[in-house]
Amino acid sequence: MFQSVHQMMGSDLAGKWMPAEKKNSKMVFIGIELPKDLITDGLDACLVK
Repeated sequence: MFQSVHQMMGSDLAGKWMPAEKKNSKMVFIGIELPKDLITDGLDACLVK
């Protein structure tokens, strides 16, 4: 689990998934008028192709 607020960042281990639980991850961006295209383009550039 990773959290960041402004320039402060932290991480910790999250609990284990249960055997029948669907495994997924998500990113949440909270802000005003965030540049969606810039964020998605930057994340897409990180993908291994």
